[in-house]
Amino acid sequence: MANLSGSWYFSVGDDPQWANPKTDVSGWDKIYVPGEWEEYYKGYNGYAWYRRNFDIRSFPKDEENLVLLLGKIDDADEVFVNGVKVGQTGSFFPDYQTAYNVDRQYTLPKDLLKATNNTIAVRVYDEGNQGGIVSGNKIGIYYDNDNALLSLNLSGNWKFSTYREPDVQDINFDDSRWKTMKVPSSWESQGYANYDGYGYYRKVFTLPQTFKDDNLYLSLGKIDDTDKVYFNGKMIGRTEDLESYNHFNRSNAYRMFRIYRIPSHLIRASNVIVVEVHDQQQRGGIYEGPIGIVNHKNAHILLEQNEEEFWPNSVESVFHSIFNW
Repeated sequence: MANLSGSWYFSVGDDPQWANPKTDVSGWDKIYVPGEWEEYYKGYNGYAWYRRNFDIRSFPKDEENLVLLLGKIDDADEVFVNGVKVGQTGSFFPDYQTAYNVDRQYTLPKDLLKATNNTIAVRVYDEGNQGGIVSGNKIGIYYDNDNALLSLNLSGNWKFSTYREPDVQDINFDDSRWKTMKVPSSWESQGYANYDGYGYYRKVFTLPQTFKDDNLYLSLGKIDDTDKVYFNGKMIGRTEDLESYNHFNRSNAYRMFRIYRIPSHLIRASNVIVVEVHDQQQRGGIYEGPIGIVNHKNAHILLEQNEEEFWPNSVESVFHSIFNW
Protein backbone atom coordinates (compact mmCIF):
# COMPACT_ATOMS: atom_id res chain seq x y z
CA MET A 1 0.00 0.00 0.00
CA ALA A 2 2.98 2.30 0.60
CA ASN A 3 6.29 1.19 -0.86
CA LEU A 4 9.12 2.71 1.18
CA SER A 5 12.04 1.29 -0.78
CA GLY A 6 14.34 4.00 -2.02
CA SER A 7 16.04 7.02 -0.49
CA TRP A 8 16.07 7.39 3.33
CA TYR A 9 17.79 9.97 5.52
CA PHE A 10 20.71 8.38 7.35
CA SER A 11 23.23 9.27 10.04
CA VAL A 12 25.88 7.33 11.90
CA GLY A 13 25.95 7.79 15.66
CA ASP A 14 23.29 7.44 18.33
CA ASP A 15 21.01 10.06 19.84
CA PRO A 16 17.57 9.27 21.32
CA GLN A 17 16.32 12.65 20.09
CA TRP A 18 16.52 11.32 16.54
CA ALA A 19 13.31 9.39 17.18
CA ASN A 20 11.51 12.73 17.66
CA PRO A 21 9.72 13.75 14.44
CA LYS A 22 10.55 17.41 15.18
CA THR A 23 14.30 16.75 14.95
CA ASP A 24 15.72 18.38 11.81
CA VAL A 25 17.41 15.76 9.61
CA SER A 26 17.74 17.89 6.48
CA GLY A 27 21.52 17.81 6.86
CA TRP A 28 21.72 14.01 7.04
CA ASP A 29 23.05 11.88 4.22
CA LYS A 30 20.72 9.85 2.03
CA ILE A 31 21.18 6.16 1.29
CA TYR A 32 19.14 3.57 -0.57
CA VAL A 33 16.98 1.06 1.34
CA PRO A 34 17.28 -1.89 1.24
CA GLY A 35 21.04 -2.17 1.06
CA GLU A 36 24.14 -2.52 3.20
CA TRP A 37 25.37 0.76 4.63
CA GLU A 38 28.92 -0.47 3.94
CA GLU A 39 28.29 0.51 0.32
CA TYR A 40 28.47 4.11 1.55
CA TYR A 41 30.37 3.77 4.86
CA LYS A 42 32.93 1.07 4.18
CA GLY A 43 34.00 -0.79 7.32
CA TYR A 44 31.66 1.10 9.67
CA ASN A 45 30.34 -0.89 12.64
CA GLY A 46 28.24 0.62 15.40
CA TYR A 47 25.07 2.67 15.75
CA ALA A 48 23.20 4.49 12.99
CA TRP A 49 19.70 5.86 12.39
CA TYR A 50 17.34 5.92 9.41
CA ARG A 51 14.48 8.42 8.92
CA ARG A 52 11.64 8.49 6.39
CA ASN A 53 8.31 10.34 6.15
CA PHE A 54 5.10 8.92 4.70
CA ASP A 55 1.39 9.64 4.49
CA ILE A 56 -1.70 7.43 4.37
CA ARG A 57 -4.05 9.62 2.36
CA SER A 58 -4.30 6.93 -0.30
CA PHE A 59 -5.24 4.24 2.23
CA PRO A 60 -8.90 3.25 2.68
CA LYS A 61 -10.62 5.29 5.38
CA ASP A 62 -10.52 3.90 8.92
CA GLU A 63 -8.08 1.23 7.76
CA GLU A 64 -6.81 -1.10 10.45
CA ASN A 65 -4.46 -4.10 10.34
CA LEU A 66 -1.54 -2.15 8.93
CA VAL A 67 1.98 -3.53 9.26
CA LEU A 68 5.42 -2.05 8.63
CA LEU A 69 7.75 -4.43 6.78
CA LEU A 70 11.48 -3.65 6.96
CA GLY A 71 13.03 -6.88 5.67
CA LYS A 72 16.20 -8.07 7.39
CA ILE A 73 18.24 -5.69 9.54
CA ASP A 74 21.82 -6.35 10.61
CA ASP A 75 22.07 -6.72 13.59
CA ALA A 76 19.52 -5.23 16.07
CA ASP A 77 16.92 -2.49 15.71
CA GLU A 78 14.35 -0.32 17.43
CA VAL A 79 11.58 1.25 15.36
CA PHE A 80 9.66 4.43 16.17
CA VAL A 81 6.64 5.88 14.38
CA ASN A 82 5.79 9.48 15.19
CA GLY A 83 8.12 9.26 18.17
CA VAL A 84 6.48 6.16 19.66
CA LYS A 85 8.32 2.85 19.80
CA VAL A 86 6.40 0.20 17.83
CA GLY A 87 8.88 -2.66 18.04
CA GLN A 88 12.34 -4.07 18.52
CA THR A 89 14.17 -7.11 17.20
CA GLY A 90 17.46 -8.25 18.68
CA SER A 91 19.02 -6.63 21.74
CA PHE A 92 21.42 -3.75 22.35
CA PHE A 93 24.29 -3.61 24.81
CA PRO A 94 24.81 -4.58 27.58
CA ASP A 95 22.70 -7.60 26.57
CA TYR A 96 23.55 -7.55 22.88
CA GLN A 97 21.86 -10.15 20.68
CA THR A 98 21.95 -10.22 16.88
CA ALA A 99 18.83 -10.86 14.79
CA TYR A 100 20.43 -10.40 11.37
CA ASN A 101 18.42 -13.23 9.78
CA VAL A 102 14.94 -12.23 11.04
CA ASP A 103 12.40 -10.47 8.82
CA ARG A 104 11.02 -7.40 10.58
CA GLN A 105 7.26 -6.93 10.77
CA TYR A 106 5.76 -4.36 13.12
CA THR A 107 2.08 -3.64 13.72
CA LEU A 108 1.08 0.01 13.33
CA PRO A 109 -1.59 1.09 15.84
CA LYS A 110 -4.36 2.95 14.07
CA ASP A 111 -4.49 5.79 16.59
CA LEU A 112 -0.77 6.48 16.09
CA LEU A 113 -1.05 7.50 12.46
CA LYS A 114 -1.99 10.82 10.85
CA ALA A 115 -3.22 11.36 7.33
CA THR A 116 0.00 13.15 6.36
CA ASN A 117 3.54 13.73 7.58
CA ASN A 118 4.15 10.54 9.57
CA THR A 119 7.76 9.80 10.54
CA ILE A 120 9.53 6.45 10.78
CA ALA A 121 12.82 6.34 12.69
CA VAL A 122 14.91 3.16 12.80
CA ARG A 123 17.77 2.79 15.26
CA VAL A 124 20.25 0.09 14.18
CA TYR A 125 23.31 -1.46 15.79
CA ASP A 126 25.75 -3.46 13.65
CA GLU A 127 28.48 -5.52 15.28
CA GLY A 128 30.39 -6.39 12.12
CA ASN A 129 30.29 -7.24 8.41
CA GLN A 130 27.02 -6.06 6.84
CA GLY A 131 25.06 -3.30 8.50
CA GLY A 132 21.68 -1.64 8.20
CA ILE A 133 18.38 -2.45 6.50
CA VAL A 134 20.12 -4.90 4.24
CA SER A 135 17.44 -6.80 2.30
CA GLY A 136 13.74 -7.26 1.69
CA ASN A 137 11.36 -7.79 -1.22
CA LYS A 138 8.83 -5.48 0.42
CA ILE A 139 9.90 -2.43 2.40
CA GLY A 140 6.86 -0.40 3.34
CA ILE A 141 3.41 -0.31 4.91
CA TYR A 142 0.92 -2.97 3.90
CA TYR A 143 -2.47 -4.38 4.73
CA ASP A 144 -2.24 -7.59 6.77
CA ASN A 145 -4.85 -9.90 5.24
CA ASP A 146 -4.39 -12.62 7.85
CA ASN A 147 -4.75 -10.29 10.84
CA ALA A 148 -7.86 -8.82 9.23
CA LEU A 149 -9.55 -12.21 9.63
CA LEU A 150 -9.06 -12.24 13.40
CA SER A 151 -11.98 -11.41 15.66
CA LEU A 152 -9.51 -10.55 18.44
CA ASN A 153 -5.83 -9.87 17.80
CA LEU A 154 -3.61 -11.29 20.57
CA SER A 155 -0.22 -10.43 19.11
CA GLY A 156 2.13 -8.35 21.24
CA ASN A 157 3.48 -8.96 24.72
CA TRP A 158 3.08 -12.40 26.31
CA LYS A 159 4.64 -13.74 29.52
CA PHE A 160 7.51 -16.19 28.89
CA SER A 161 9.76 -18.57 30.79
CA THR A 162 12.15 -21.41 30.00
CA TYR A 163 11.77 -22.96 33.45
CA ARG A 164 9.60 -26.09 33.59
CA GLU A 165 7.36 -25.38 36.57
CA PRO A 166 4.53 -27.66 37.70
CA ASP A 167 0.93 -26.56 37.08
CA VAL A 168 1.99 -23.87 34.61
CA GLN A 169 -1.23 -24.46 32.69
CA ASP A 170 -3.35 -23.74 35.76
CA ILE A 171 -5.41 -20.55 35.41
CA ASN A 172 -4.26 -19.38 38.87
CA PHE A 173 -0.55 -19.89 38.18
CA ASP A 174 1.54 -16.84 39.18
CA ASP A 175 3.60 -15.65 36.19
CA SER A 176 4.47 -12.24 37.66
CA ARG A 177 8.19 -13.11 37.73
CA TRP A 178 8.24 -14.21 34.11
CA LYS A 179 9.81 -12.09 31.39
CA THR A 180 7.92 -10.47 28.54
CA MET A 181 8.16 -11.92 25.03
CA LYS A 182 6.91 -10.39 21.81
CA VAL A 183 4.59 -12.73 19.89
CA PRO A 184 5.05 -13.50 17.07
CA SER A 185 8.84 -13.44 16.97
CA SER A 186 11.51 -16.05 17.61
CA TRP A 187 12.93 -16.19 21.12
CA GLU A 188 16.48 -16.07 19.67
CA SER A 189 15.78 -12.53 18.48
CA GLN A 190 14.69 -11.53 21.99
CA GLY A 191 17.61 -12.48 24.18
CA TYR A 192 17.66 -16.28 24.06
CA ALA A 193 20.51 -16.84 21.62
CA ASN A 194 21.19 -20.47 20.69
CA TYR A 195 18.62 -21.70 23.21
CA ASP A 196 17.15 -25.11 22.38
CA GLY A 197 14.65 -26.70 24.73
CA TYR A 198 11.32 -25.82 26.32
CA GLY A 199 9.67 -22.42 26.43
CA TYR A 200 6.36 -21.50 28.05
CA TYR A 201 4.08 -18.68 26.90
CA ARG A 202 1.10 -17.32 28.90
CA LYS A 203 -1.50 -14.77 27.87
CA VAL A 204 -4.41 -13.48 29.94
CA PHE A 205 -7.10 -11.71 27.93
CA THR A 206 -10.71 -10.58 28.15
CA LEU A 207 -13.20 -11.76 25.59
CA PRO A 208 -15.67 -8.99 24.65
CA GLN A 209 -19.31 -9.67 25.51
CA THR A 210 -20.19 -9.12 21.85
CA PHE A 211 -18.66 -12.51 21.01
CA LYS A 212 -21.75 -14.66 20.45
CA ASP A 213 -20.16 -17.28 18.19
CA ASP A 214 -19.68 -20.63 19.93
CA ASN A 215 -17.40 -21.81 17.12
CA LEU A 216 -14.25 -19.93 18.07
CA TYR A 217 -10.70 -20.94 17.21
CA LEU A 218 -7.24 -19.99 18.43
CA SER A 219 -4.76 -19.12 15.68
CA LEU A 220 -1.09 -19.40 16.67
CA GLY A 221 0.52 -19.15 13.24
CA LYS A 222 3.79 -21.08 13.06
CA ILE A 223 5.76 -22.51 15.96
CA ASP A 224 9.27 -23.95 15.99
CA ASP A 225 9.19 -26.88 16.59
CA THR A 226 6.33 -28.60 18.48
CA ASP A 227 3.65 -27.40 20.88
CA LYS A 228 0.95 -28.21 23.41
CA VAL A 229 -1.78 -25.61 23.88
CA TYR A 230 -3.98 -25.08 26.94
CA PHE A 231 -7.04 -22.86 27.24
CA ASN A 232 -8.22 -22.12 30.77
CA GLY A 233 -6.32 -25.12 32.08
CA LYS A 234 -7.44 -27.70 29.49
CA MET A 235 -5.42 -28.92 26.51
CA ILE A 236 -7.14 -27.96 23.25
CA GLY A 237 -4.49 -29.14 20.82
CA ARG A 238 -0.94 -30.10 20.00
CA THR A 239 1.30 -30.51 16.99
CA GLU A 240 4.14 -33.00 17.11
CA ASP A 241 6.47 -35.06 14.94
CA LEU A 242 5.89 -38.79 14.86
CA GLU A 243 9.54 -39.77 14.52
CA SER A 244 8.82 -43.47 14.06
CA TYR A 245 7.16 -42.61 10.73
CA ASN A 246 9.79 -40.08 9.71
CA HIS A 247 11.54 -41.73 6.75
CA PHE A 248 14.30 -39.14 6.42
CA ASN A 249 14.63 -38.41 10.15
CA ARG A 250 13.76 -34.75 9.61
CA SER A 251 11.42 -32.46 11.52
CA ASN A 252 9.04 -30.26 9.56
CA ALA A 253 6.62 -29.37 12.34
CA TYR A 254 7.94 -25.79 12.28
CA ARG A 255 6.27 -25.32 8.89
CA MET A 256 2.81 -26.24 10.15
CA PHE A 257 0.14 -23.57 10.55
CA ARG A 258 -1.50 -23.91 13.99
CA ILE A 259 -5.19 -23.33 14.57
CA TYR A 260 -7.17 -25.03 17.34
CA ARG A 261 -10.88 -25.07 18.14
CA ILE A 262 -11.81 -23.66 21.56
CA PRO A 263 -14.56 -25.76 23.16
CA SER A 264 -17.41 -23.39 24.06
CA HIS A 265 -17.69 -24.68 27.63
CA LEU A 266 -14.13 -23.46 28.33
CA ILE A 267 -14.76 -19.86 27.33
CA ARG A 268 -15.09 -17.23 30.06
CA ALA A 269 -15.00 -13.45 30.24
CA SER A 270 -11.34 -13.62 31.39
CA ASN A 271 -9.25 -16.35 29.77
CA VAL A 272 -5.74 -17.80 29.98
CA ILE A 273 -3.78 -19.32 27.11
CA VAL A 274 -0.68 -21.40 27.82
CA VAL A 275 1.58 -22.66 25.02
CA GLU A 276 4.33 -25.14 25.77
CA VAL A 277 6.92 -25.08 22.99
CA HIS A 278 9.76 -27.53 22.43
CA ASP A 279 12.53 -26.38 20.09
CA GLN A 280 15.11 -28.88 18.87
CA GLN A 281 17.52 -26.61 17.04
CA GLN A 282 18.06 -23.20 15.42
CA ARG A 283 15.07 -20.80 15.64
CA GLY A 284 12.54 -21.39 18.44
CA GLY A 285 9.17 -20.14 19.62
CA ILE A 286 5.94 -18.71 18.22
CA TYR A 287 7.68 -17.01 15.33
CA GLU A 288 5.01 -16.10 12.75
CA GLY A 289 1.37 -14.99 12.96
CA PRO A 290 -1.50 -14.35 12.84
CA ILE A 291 -2.09 -14.65 16.59
CA GLY A 292 -5.60 -14.39 17.97
CA ILE A 293 -9.21 -15.55 18.14
CA VAL A 294 -11.01 -16.30 14.89
CA ASN A 295 -14.53 -17.49 14.03
CA HIS A 296 -15.34 -20.73 12.19
CA LYS A 297 -15.69 -19.17 8.73
CA ASN A 298 -12.44 -17.23 8.89
CA ALA A 299 -10.60 -20.18 10.45
CA HIS A 300 -11.16 -22.13 7.25
CA ILE A 301 -10.07 -19.17 5.15
CA LEU A 302 -6.82 -18.99 7.13
CA LEU A 303 -6.24 -22.69 6.61
CA GLU A 304 -6.85 -22.39 2.88
CA GLN A 305 -4.44 -19.45 2.64
CA ASN A 306 -1.78 -21.44 4.48
CA GLU A 307 -2.62 -24.84 3.00
CA GLU A 308 0.90 -25.54 1.71
CA GLU A 309 2.33 -25.30 5.21
CA PHE A 310 -0.64 -26.79 7.01
CA TRP A 311 -0.76 -30.15 5.27
CA PRO A 312 2.50 -32.07 4.71
CA ASN A 313 2.98 -32.73 1.00
CA SER A 314 5.71 -35.34 1.22
CA VAL A 315 6.70 -38.42 3.20
CA GLU A 316 9.48 -36.60 5.04
CA SER A 317 7.41 -36.30 8.22
CA VAL A 318 4.05 -37.34 9.58
CA PHE A 319 2.27 -35.04 12.01
CA HIS A 320 -0.43 -35.55 14.57
CA SER A 321 -2.65 -32.65 15.61
CA ILE A 322 -5.74 -32.38 17.79
CA PHE A 323 -8.13 -29.82 16.37
CA ASN A 324 -11.56 -30.85 17.72
CA TRP A 325 -13.23 -29.65 14.54
